[in-house]
Amino acid sequence: MNAYTKPFREDLGLDDAGFHRIRMGNTVYSVKNNVIYTSENGQLTQVDQSILTAKPWIRRNVDEVLGKKEKFKARFAFKSRRGYVIEVNGVQYTARVSADPTSGLDSYVSSPYAPIFMFSSLLVNDNGVLRAVTENEVSNPEFQRVFKNCLNARRRIDRIEQRVALNTRSRTAGAQYRKHKSLCIKRSA
Repeated sequence: MNAYTKPFREDLGLDDAGFHRIRMGNTVYSVKNNVIYTSENGQLTQVDQSILTAKPWIRRNVDEVLGKKEKFKARFAFKSRRGYVIEVNGVQYTARVSADPTSGLDSYVSSPYAPIFMFSSLLVNDNGVLRAVTENEVSNPEFQRVFKNCLNARRRIDRIEQRVALNTRSRTAGAQYRKHKSLCIKRSA
């Protein structure tokens, strides 16, 4: 059994051309202006986006070495029949929950009968096709915090609207009541 003493990732610093060099495994990546390159036959070649998608650990390690923290911005997009659609950094995620209190989203829910929310159950809109998310897409704690805050704010609004709708009469009921009241006043006069 081999004992590996060489670290997987090593920061090699800046070179003469201004590229930040990082060794991961046996490959040396060069980064400049947030673009990642590899060296093949002495030539720098930009790492294809499909490779970065398939191997998210490359971007994550580069960002850790360079001290960048990924920022997430979430906004409520719309409510669909499948649930709430929240857009995070331009990508639409569908959370299959209702306005009812849910364990895992609402911190005050302690009932064992309450539905449970898990980030792994999100759907992502991938070029018009809904698919289940991968663990890497939703494992970032900052993503989860921003997503949960946006989703819970919208669910709070829906709960208030439900309560108001139950406590007030509808427009047609109010119109019928006013019409009936005016007929009663005319009859008594």
